[in-house]
Amino acid sequence: MYDLVIKGGNIIDPVDGIYEANIGVENDRIAYIGSEVVKATREIDAAGCFVSPGFIDLHSHENAVKEGSIEKGIFESSVLMGVTTTIGGNCGMGPVVLDDYREALEKNGAPLNYAALSGHAFLREAVGCTDRYSRATKNQADKMVDLLREALNKGASGLSVGLEYTPGASTEELLELSKTVAEYEDRLVSVHYRFDGERALEAVAELIIVARETGVRMQISHLGSGTAFGKTDEALSMIESAYNAGVDVGFDVYPYAAFCSLIGSAVFDEGCLQRWGVDYSAIKVVEGKYCGELCTPEIFMEKRSNEPETMVVAFVMDEEEIIRAIQHPMAIIASDGRIIKGRGHPRSAGTFPRVLGHYVREKGYLELVTAIYKMTGLPAKRLRLDSRGRIRTGYFADVTIFDYENIIDRATYEQPALSPGGINSVIVNGVEVVRDGEMTGAMPGAFLYR
Repeated sequence: MYDLVIKGGNIIDPVDGIYEANIGVENDRIAYIGSEVVKATREIDAAGCFVSPGFIDLHSHENAVKEGSIEKGIFESSVLMGVTTTIGGNCGMGPVVLDDYREALEKNGAPLNYAALSGHAFLREAVGCTDRYSRATKNQADKMVDLLREALNKGASGLSVGLEYTPGASTEELLELSKTVAEYEDRLVSVHYRFDGERALEAVAELIIVARETGVRMQISHLGSGTAFGKTDEALSMIESAYNAGVDVGFDVYPYAAFCSLIGSAVFDEGCLQRWGVDYSAIKVVEGKYCGELCTPEIFMEKRSNEPETMVVAFVMDEEEIIRAIQHPMAIIASDGRIIKGRGHPRSAGTFPRVLGHYVREKGYLELVTAIYKMTGLPAKRLRLDSRGRIRTGYFADVTIFDYENIIDRATYEQPALSPGGINSVIVNGVEVVRDGEMTGAMPGAFLYR
């Protein structure tokens, strides 16, 4: 008698491919896979559906801890699109040390598993380097190394850096921090490149050099939003050549041709429109005053001066380059999602169903098993997540059941938190957190220590 049985579905495993079998779950693990009829306390009929490992979102942005609790908007949007494990703290924005976040999650629970990176921007702030355009002093850099080591010793999954957001950070600073991360073999340095557009290849080269010189495992974040200005093909060639030469470098990408950031960030400093070859109307306000409106020079300057924390979406990338990046064998699908009170970018609620429904089923840009590998097995391998990312006995029972004929993203730039179609059930650590496309209220997610 198992705790849960998933019967009659087509298992889709990133290694073993597609086959029909029943799954028996005991506690938080897959205990049986086979053709026998098994009994359980609870049964899910998956006939006509695919039973996949839960999607692993290597790059997301969690909401802040406030008074000991966390707004779970992004967590719920993630799990409703099939994500069972998410990695937060990206682009340099993660907490320095994870104590507050860990305590809040363990107290209040979460619908999915969570791991985090220690954020470079907050490390700089913690040591008094508050000007994003300034280099850190030697003393500040040494203090950052000490804080980073503390975070890693407390279970952080690595370091995240947002060089485009802190343009004053030097390559030397990145090298010193990366050397520290390299001491921990199972950790990553995840970096939002220094330059997009015309200087994108220079930015990619910098990260390859850091990985080569320090031996750190380097993850280039959301590659397309930096290179999809005519530079993607050459960037992919650079990354692949470095990897084949023994440099441990990888990248992730999301399936949209628009990025989202805060209007007050350095990304929108003077010259950005010329760099992208657009005007102010390519930037859309997605929260607060002027929500849903395209920028004029007056709106842009007003928001940037008075409400710099406002999220905006910039429609500036070439979609054909995004497609080619996703098709590359090394590409990992990741959302870069962030939702605050229902506002943000549709990638937060649509990334994985969009790939499966639009890129795979409708357009044929990828084979189904290949897409699943980019969402499950490959990110699990990159993150060194033991016993996750596959349908296999002994692995954690993180499972997403979807209807291939109907899976599709429904989130839009006007309604970015709309949940997708075709995600029937999501199971995290053996507990069903989504049933018939709706949250069950269960909070079985774990804080994933290193």
